[in-house]
Amino acid sequence: MKRKIYVWPLCIRTFHWLYALSFFAAFVLVWFENLLTLHVAFGMVFLLLALFRLSWGIIGPLYSNFRCFDFQGDHLVNYILHLFGQKEKTPGHNPASSWGAMVMLVLGFLLGMTGLLLYGIQEGRGIVSFLNPYFFGYMDQIGLIHTFSAYLLLAVVMIHIGGVVFEQLYHHTGIIWSMFTGYKYDTEGIDVHLDWKQNFFAAFFLFGSVWIYYYIVHTPDNALVKSRFADIDYEKAQPVLALECGDCHIVFPAYLLPEKSWKIIMDTPEDHYGEELDLDTEDAETIRAYLLRHSAERSTREAAVKVLASVKGRENVLSIVRTPYWRKRHKEIPTKVFKSKAVDSKYSCDACHPDILKGRIEDDAIRLPDVPFKDALKMHIYPKWR
Repeated sequence: MKRKIYVWPLCIRTFHWLYALSFFAAFVLVWFENLLTLHVAFGMVFLLLALFRLSWGIIGPLYSNFRCFDFQGDHLVNYILHLFGQKEKTPGHNPASSWGAMVMLVLGFLLGMTGLLLYGIQEGRGIVSFLNPYFFGYMDQIGLIHTFSAYLLLAVVMIHIGGVVFEQLYHHTGIIWSMFTGYKYDTEGIDVHLDWKQNFFAAFFLFGSVWIYYYIVHTPDNALVKSRFADIDYEKAQPVLALECGDCHIVFPAYLLPEKSWKIIMDTPEDHYGEELDLDTEDAETIRAYLLRHSAERSTREAAVKVLASVKGRENVLSIVRTPYWRKRHKEIPTKVFKSKAVDSKYSCDACHPDILKGRIEDDAIRLPDVPFKDALKMHIYPKWR
């Protein structure tokens, strides 16, 4: 009769599959800009689970505790050099899985933390959005670390999966089934038992990770996704701008162009995109003052920072759609979309960004009207508005 040992308690098995699910879900969702909230929800679950497992490695029971991991370098080298040799079955982690698990946890924590910082600093949203005014200049660097961590973790995960499959098929260790049943066979050891404190701690984090997903997705404008940038009611806040500019086109947020561009636009009313800008002196000065006061240089929004960086060294960029940043962001959108009846032109920003009418351009508010499902996916937009 095979000797079986209870190695992985239910909480660790639940963690394992939730950790994998949340990582892969967040990784896939990041490719669709208007699913940012879902990406953040899975990312928060992932970060919470990483915190749980790192803590569990200190307070957890036998086999799950880091004290039971084999981090000796010579043991790892010997394990790799004798992959096809006879293996001694261990109840806990072997040298390779010890290192692999720790790397995946550390990278997971780094990925989750940089994601949290990026969401607060770049998007100006979430619980660390207060950092946006102080560190907005570092959003690209944080984004680079976040992306690098994600791909590095994906590579480690692929190696881990390959190693697990190899162990299962070549050495017949039953390692895959142990993450479903909790039991390992044909090895020496003792069964794992949790005390009430460990059970409470695990339940708190695991139920918390499920709750935090539900809270983010199903509670509108909650504290974990709330923007620090308030909506702008132009008719009340800037009635002259809303009346004079909004009479011909939507009121474009001033932070989408630099100060020098607004100066040229307002100082050359005789050639306002092929027409004459007919404003009395007082109204023109009111509009000019507002545009300069809220230009890209004076905003910490992502679009403002990146527009400003893209026009650096360029002269007379007098249109938002002619900025390198706008072109880069819209390069995958076919011309036929802009010419469609639902959009009309490149200047009809509100067709795809309805929140621009309130002075905001949020990723999760993007929609593509009258665009086929497959075409929308090619443009990295999930067509949730049909």
